Amino acid sequence: MFKPDVAFYLGEQKTGGYSGIVSQDNLFFLLEVPSGMSEEAGHKVLDFVKEKIRAAQIDSLSALENFIISVIKEKNLPTGFSLSSAYLKGSILYLKTSGSGEIYIRRKGKLGLLIENDSTASGPVDDGDFFIFVTENFLNLISGRQGLEETFDHRSPTEIIDEITPSLKAKQDQGAVALFVNLLQVYDETTVGLPSESDEMPVFSWKDRLVSFRQYLASIGRQKTLTFITVFILFIILLWSVVLGYQRRTSAGAMNKIKLAKELVTQKLSTAQDVAFLNMSRALVLISESKDVVAKLNKDVGKRKEVTELEAMVKETENKILKKEMRKYSEFFDLSVDDKNAGGDKIYLDGKTAFILDKKRGVVYQLSLEKKSLDKNQLSEIKSANLVAGFESESFFFAKGSGVYRVGSDGKSKKIIDNDKEWGEIVDMYIYNGNAYLLDKGKDEVWKYPRGESEYGSKSSYFASGQSIDLSGVSSLAIDGSLYLSGDSIIVKYTSGLRDGFKVDLPDDKPVFNKVYTSRDLEKIYLWDKSRGTVYVLGKTGEYIEQVNSEILSKGSDLIVFQDAIYVLAGSKIYKVE
Repeated sequence: MFKPDVAFYLGEQKTGGYSGIVSQDNLFFLLEVPSGMSEEAGHKVLDFVKEKIRAAQIDSLSALENFIISVIKEKNLPTGFSLSSAYLKGSILYLKTSGSGEIYIRRKGKLGLLIENDSTASGPVDDGDFFIFVTENFLNLISGRQGLEETFDHRSPTEIIDEITPSLKAKQDQGAVALFVNLLQVYDETTVGLPSESDEMPVFSWKDRLVSFRQYLASIGRQKTLTFITVFILFIILLWSVVLGYQRRTSAGAMNKIKLAKELVTQKLSTAQDVAFLNMSRALVLISESKDVVAKLNKDVGKRKEVTELEAMVKETENKILKKEMRKYSEFFDLSVDDKNAGGDKIYLDGKTAFILDKKRGVVYQLSLEKKSLDKNQLSEIKSANLVAGFESESFFFAKGSGVYRVGSDGKSKKIIDNDKEWGEIVDMYIYNGNAYLLDKGKDEVWKYPRGESEYGSKSSYFASGQSIDLSGVSSLAIDGSLYLSGDSIIVKYTSGLRDGFKVDLPDDKPVFNKVYTSRDLEKIYLWDKSRGTVYVLGKTGEYIEQVNSEILSKGSDLIVFQDAIYVLAGSKIYKVE
């Protein structure tokens, strides 16, 4: 357990304001109200805090936050107040600051800022940890952090106050307040691993055992064999008791580490769930910190049942926060009903119709996702196709080295865009409002071809002047009015040719995007990482919503999304992931 050595500095009360501290029942609370509170009202606030902490059950960071929030609301603190607070639970310290509140720590001779402004934190404390609770007002009075560092010099809290008081009183110290807390570990008979008068057997050192045995050997000539055997057996029993005692203390120490780690991980995961909705990045940091705690515990105590349970708890919370779950899939349609040798390479959706490229057989299928009815166009030119698209009832395909073709309602193909020597490497195609867009990663361009009454017009760059980026790692294109490009770990958005302030915060490191999918009919963006078997689902402004995991997502060759269901093309079959 830890015993706090506490001292505080309190300047003159500011007219119309109030400053004060509470150090009671393991709560350390510092309050500064610059204006809008009388000294009498301030005393009532602190009395309220002292009374409330006696009945409070604070066992997590969120519990401390709720306690502070209840004080602020119930006592209707004026705007502009600042506070620094902490609560010690066992060996875990929970901290919260508001306004210009700041909390510093000196550990092993080094001073560092823990939190400031509107922040929270928590963690285990060490013997000798020195915490300083201040506000900006006090820091300015002692020349900031440098003044703090010069003040310490390994002094106790009381010695620090004695040292700084004369110089601060000579200044304008109205409203200045600071709380110094040195946590010192103390032991009692309940401390794990320490002997007490209630122990059944005193714990002797190995040296004691060996000395006793040598004394016995010195007199062995005068004792009978039976006595030797008896004493030797007793020695073995005593030696064994030492081993058992060591094992018992080792086991107790391990269980104590497990208990502390569980408390820390539980509060981190609880906080992660509380903040996930408004601050996903902070929730992910807390999950990562929880994993680090469990990893260190595993290293310290080995693979125990309790550690495995803690790992499972972290994983379960992570999946819950990230809305991460394994989804089942079912077969939606099999192209082999048309031909047993059928197989899909690419799939494209326009409205309710999926356009599927079977390059080997030179076929573009049109599959109604609502009616499950199948039509097809089979042409020799399609055997050289690399990409497929569709618009209304017409199919489009791109053939490398040849150009773009359109297949009309009569089943005949017509080249609408000739092969262009200025092209680099065309890797994707999209038809939007009838206009054709070609993703050329070799030339860092998206070429736009406007649709005319009988033929397509000349190409132009989609990008506004100076807006193009390096597209060498990009492989996928989607349009919903804005234009999205993805590949490797890249996802960018353009609107009217201008780069959009589109920022994505995904839970996994270095995802590899095989495809970006969205349309004007969808309210979400879908990013497919085939290597992970995952589709990340985002809002149209880039906010993370959830991730879909399914075994089929790591096996398909292409996918589309229709009415919030994912359709995966794998060979001759199309699978549906709800």
